[in-house]
Amino acid sequence: MEILHQHKRFENISYEDKVVEGREFYDCTFYKSNLKGCIFQECIFEKCTFEDCDLSLINVKRTALTGIQVINSKAIGILWCNASNPLSISFHHSQISYSNFYGKNLKKSQFVKCVAADVDFSECNLSTANFSGTDLRNARFFNTDLTGASFVDTENYFIDPKTNKIKNAKFNLPGALSFLTALDIVLVD
Repeated sequence: MEILHQHKRFENISYEDKVVEGREFYDCTFYKSNLKGCIFQECIFEKCTFEDCDLSLINVKRTALTGIQVINSKAIGILWCNASNPLSISFHHSQISYSNFYGKNLKKSQFVKCVAADVDFSECNLSTANFSGTDLRNARFFNTDLTGASFVDTENYFIDPKTNKIKNAKFNLPGALSFLTALDIVLVD
């Protein structure tokens, strides 16, 4: 039996380490809430916003997430790869380090001004995604489609052009010099 929540605002709630099962959230806002370690089983989130929340270590297995906005939040260590398809999510000014998006279609996703250290984007479709202003230290890109993606003002990334699709992707200096490392080219003065 599914419980439907529509157009609701959940403010200052604490679902830390709780199990939430069979619920549907449509056009809901979670504000200043602690969802750390929460297990969402067979839930649906559609057009929802998480602002100033702690979502770290949530479990989204068999959970659908479409049209999701994560703003000024901590979403660390999440296996987004376990979410149901399609996954449609955007992150702004958030910490998403140690997360895993392996194999997900994230076309047009936003990762704007985030900290995304040690995130796995292997085998993802990130075409036309926006990584502007994001710190991608040790993020993994392997067999990833980055066609038309924006890496303007992005920091600390390493993308091997031999193992990823980067046609029409946007980069600026000095970050674009990281391609020389992948090509075994030495730059001298």
